[in-house]
Amino acid sequence: MAFMGRDTELTAGLARESAVCAAFVSLTASVVEDPEPDRVVDILSSECVRLLPIDSMEVFLPGLELERYPAAAEEGPALESFETGGGLAIDDLSAEESRWPGYVARMSELGYAAVSALPLRAMEETLGAITFLHTENAVLSAEDHRLGQALADAATLCLLQQRELRHHRKLSEQLQTALDSRIVIEQAKGVLAERAGISVGKAFQWLRAFARGSNRKLADVASGIVDGSLDSEVVLRSRHR
Repeated sequence: MAFMGRDTELTAGLARESAVCAAFVSLTASVVEDPEPDRVVDILSSECVRLLPIDSMEVFLPGLELERYPAAAEEGPALESFETGGGLAIDDLSAEESRWPGYVARMSELGYAAVSALPLRAMEETLGAITFLHTENAVLSAEDHRLGQALADAATLCLLQQRELRHHRKLSEQLQTALDSRIVIEQAKGVLAERAGISVGKAFQWLRAFARGSNRKLADVASGIVDGSLDSEVVLRSRHR
């Protein structure tokens, strides 16, 4: 019987270890599955609730300025954890009424009696914080606290990587737009040069002067000439007014 007990304990330990590993794999995969932060936060939330003895959790992410997550909070453990970069463990939330009156009242109405807060941080940057909510007066064990912080740290790295990917994607789109505009402008210069029998350089001067005189973007004028929505003769005639 003793050996069976050890086998059961070993099996449970291996199952938890496997579940923890799967959680970190899911967080890592979320970066390539979806460039937006929702996926990371959803996985973080579901894995924390699954792996830790908590009843619910909240996410506070002012560092990313996301519509879905709070950008500001007047009080509470999440704000304090975000501002200090440290964790908090409150086993009796009612005792903190003078500290966070509004927050304690809200949590009490929802039936929560204890809370733990952990920062979403990486090196010197803190993006926000997560709070673990308990319906009973209890806080996480040291082991569960370490696991919660490890999950939070992994999620933060994923969020930062996504932010970099979004930044590079936006930059790439801007560069592509600039390149496309340049190509269209070159095409418009060629059209004007051919029809007016002038040099490409002179055509560009006329094109630019027309854009300024009509208070339009150079790329829009060029695009109009290339696609035919703007008669090139209008541009050419404007030079003789």
